[in-house]
Amino acid sequence: MLSRACPEPQRVAMGLSELLVNAIEHGNLGISYADKSRLLQAGRWQDEVESRLASPEYAQRKVAVKYSANEDEIQIYIMDEGQGFDWQPFLEFSPERAFDPHGRGISMARMMSFDSLEYQGKGNEVLVRVLRKT
Repeated sequence: MLSRACPEPQRVAMGLSELLVNAIEHGNLGISYADKSRLLQAGRWQDEVESRLASPEYAQRKVAVKYSANEDEIQIYIMDEGQGFDWQPFLEFSPERAFDPHGRGISMARMMSFDSLEYQGKGNEVLVRVLRKT
């Protein structure tokens, strides 16, 4: 629904999907990058996500999304209830992560889906902007 309010919905949908999945999996469920790598390699990723979603420690956590628009741009703000993370290394593609089974979503979203992407605070808040083309 959010992407459909944007000038190029398909472009924005991919980026929003990446950011929302990250907010849930890494933010609210507290699964680290290393844990995700290990779980994917063991074929246990989905089981762990489902287990944490059902756990009392994580089950009540929410992701907040705020939308605002004016004649020049659309802004979408996403905040999870996690501890945050060091987001700077994930803004660009990294040769160190090139062969990892994950870890490219933020940089892809920044480069392909949005006109700007800015993490705020401790890394559990992100603001994206989509310019309205005239």
